[in-house]
Amino acid sequence: MKWLAGAGIVLLLAATVAHGEDLTIALSQPEVRIDSNFTGTTIAIFGVIQRNAATVSRSQGYDVAVLASGPLESVVARRKDRILGVWANRAAEAIVSVPSFYSLNTSRDVDALAPPSLLAHLGIGFRYINFTYGDRDAVNDPAAAEFRDAYIRLKSQSGLYDEQQGGVTFIGDTIFRSALRIPANVPVGRYTVGVYLFSGGAFLAKASAPFEVTKTGFESYMFSIARSQSLLYGLGCVALALVTGWLAGVIFRRD
Repeated sequence: MKWLAGAGIVLLLAATVAHGEDLTIALSQPEVRIDSNFTGTTIAIFGVIQRNAATVSRSQGYDVAVLASGPLESVVARRKDRILGVWANRAAEAIVSVPSFYSLNTSRDVDALAPPSLLAHLGIGFRYINFTYGDRDAVNDPAAAEFRDAYIRLKSQSGLYDEQQGGVTFIGDTIFRSALRIPANVPVGRYTVGVYLFSGGAFLAKASAPFEVTKTGFESYMFSIARSQSLLYGLGCVALALVTGWLAGVIFRRD
């Protein structure tokens, strides 16, 4: 039955992708460097829609979705319940290979861009992100919906998940721009910006560009030590805590 589902996706794309437009994009910076003074930054994204002689007329104009996603992560989401007056962990769900960062800017409401089946295939919009679980075979299993919703809510509160309707602005008919906000707590790693072009619910073209988030200076050195020399890093942290505690006792000692 899996080949039938795959064939359905191919037919869906064949029915919705219209050729004729080319999409070119550029990022204002290919790398974000994090140091001790980093408080976040913004990456500007510019795009140009190029039409050729074979392009049909688009009576409904263009719509654009700009999706930036970060390194995949696997986490364990836990639910706390009140038991005999005490809050305790009762249920947990392992979420596997989900984007640690997800930022979506669109020229209009997400559901107005394309049919839900196409948005789900492209992963455009919070409700269409594919969540897989360690102990479940189905993607986006409804039985784990509360953990999925909690993960998205917590990520949104921390600024790592964002969805902005109207976050894409057209400068003329075929030139557009968008602004990607990078928060101070962004994970390091390789990111991808995917730009999707639609018109009248049809998927026309896609372009993508990568950028890197890296640490620099002392933060980079400590990050490298923590990953490559974890035992040494742990012993150093313990020693630093002991020295700090002893020094505080000396300074604030009362005779």
